[in-house]
Amino acid sequence: MSVQYVEKVYNSYAWVYDLVFGKVFHNGRVLAPKLLHLFPGARLLEVGVGTGMTLPLLPRNIEITGIDLSQKMLDQAQKRIAKLKYTHVRLLKMDATKLEFPDESFDRVLAAYFISTVPEPVKVVRELMRVTKPGGYLLFLNHFHSETPIKRYVEKIISPVCYRIGFKTDLDLYDLMDKAGLEIETIEPIDFQGHWKAVRCRK
Repeated sequence: MSVQYVEKVYNSYAWVYDLVFGKVFHNGRVLAPKLLHLFPGARLLEVGVGTGMTLPLLPRNIEITGIDLSQKMLDQAQKRIAKLKYTHVRLLKMDATKLEFPDESFDRVLAAYFISTVPEPVKVVRELMRVTKPGGYLLFLNHFHSETPIKRYVEKIISPVCYRIGFKTDLDLYDLMDKAGLEIETIEPIDFQGHWKAVRCRK
């Protein structure tokens, strides 16, 4: 997957994204604020903000920057912000492999259902680390490949099909974090079978 391909795919999803993925990923979005340990005045970066479905679940007393590669997804997020009359959120179109922020800009980083959509996940995680303040949390909500051999085999088989619709099913959590140089602090299951996980790391 190239960056251009991912952008094209998610531009095409923008108008139906909430309908298709709203309930499916809701539990993780509810869990995110608790695991992030947000505090008044905290600066939060949401990478892959999409249509902004997480925004209403986050406190209003923080500063939120949401970025996405898809302008059409951002357009939907902007409509949500206008409807909610939020003044503490800014949206930017940006490639997560080349973040346009200074080092140590954010207290918290949220990557919800995002890291398996990017062509270079290690490079992205390193960029997220760069813009996070020392001691800050990085939270990943995502599907990572199963530890069960049979399920892992199936995930590899279907991975080429999933690539075509914009995400990977065979992303190895531990290999990713090891290569990026980021230590895992906690892992919590999002769904009852544990296929989707909330992974919190501290810089």
